[in-house]
Amino acid sequence: MLPILIVGAGPVGLVLALALIRRGIAVEVVEMLPELSTEARASTFHPRTLEMLAEWDVLAPLQKAGFLVHRLQYWERATRQKVAQFDYRLIANDTPYPYRLQCPQSTLTRILKPIIEASPLAKVHMAHKLVNFVDDGDGVTATVETADGLRQLRGRILCGADGSRSDVRKTLGIGFQGKTYEDRFLLAATNIDFAPIMPDFGPVAYVFDPQEWVIVLHNPGVTRIVFRLREAEDELAVQAECAIRERIDHFLAQKADYRVNGTWIYKVHQRVADQFYKGNVVLLGDAAHINNPMGGMGMNSGIHDAYDLAGHIDRVMHHGASLPHALADYERVRRAFAMNDVQLTTDKNYHDMSATETDYRQRRNYEFATAAADPRLAREFLLRAAMLEERIKDEG
Repeated sequence: MLPILIVGAGPVGLVLALALIRRGIAVEVVEMLPELSTEARASTFHPRTLEMLAEWDVLAPLQKAGFLVHRLQYWERATRQKVAQFDYRLIANDTPYPYRLQCPQSTLTRILKPIIEASPLAKVHMAHKLVNFVDDGDGVTATVETADGLRQLRGRILCGADGSRSDVRKTLGIGFQGKTYEDRFLLAATNIDFAPIMPDFGPVAYVFDPQEWVIVLHNPGVTRIVFRLREAEDELAVQAECAIRERIDHFLAQKADYRVNGTWIYKVHQRVADQFYKGNVVLLGDAAHINNPMGGMGMNSGIHDAYDLAGHIDRVMHHGASLPHALADYERVRRAFAMNDVQLTTDKNYHDMSATETDYRQRRNYEFATAAADPRLAREFLLRAAMLEERIKDEG
């Protein structure tokens, strides 16, 4: 039986590989980089994702390496007042994991890769760049470039988990409609201890401001601070250490003792592929949909794609299901979720952070405070934020 080919050894591609070998399905993963990426942009694992990782027996090492967050906060920067706090204990009856886990995505991939490589059902090919592929109806032949020249790999299905610039999606000629935000995000990795400066400041805090909103995320050994850059700011200038320190000190309203361990600037997009599959080739993760990172839904929704896709592939490989019908079901569910849940939620999150209209900002703060003060509303809010709402609806 032909293996499943997976393009991309990021968290989504490796999760799909693990989910398939756990079901007894052979896989081959190809990754253009010689080593796993050290990118740490995505660092939030929501409760629904933790449930999936637990099913695959890889949650324990990730929890050990990560930082558990039990409360979610929203602040108003101008007044330095806490608008709302949501306690994850309110969803303790809904999930075994009533918290979010903060840990760089590169930690997960380094947990997954050796487990996958140890399986007789799996091969992971690093420094293998996809050049082209041909779908002949019975399977897909992929041509990859290696240090020793071109080689071909044959699979029953080819899965594109190769990121937002997906070569798989481009080769298929599938459109990627949406928008790019004008704003740029500046991420600074520091070792700031907020406790002596802002004692009530939680480990995950979203700070509203119409000019320069801020997101603070505590990860193991590092405090990540994300700032909105203004349109005219020069990217090289803002990353100079003196400029980073000036920006952070202004946010803290005082000077503090800390290290700046690194900075990154990135643009943010909201896009969804016009279709998620064509023939024997299927897209998932950032190759299929991307969104702004407010709320931490990008990597999580990609992992959820992998969870769902693995189930559909299993029905084809082991239970005689029709591949076109299985992939159509996958596309129907996951594309609708990307369009109607992730895109809308993250776009609202973005507007909430940067809103300039006085009436909107007052209404936003009132709605957040009202929801946080009401256990029923707070639970509903957390179920959406934790990406549990869909599962609970299905079970209901």
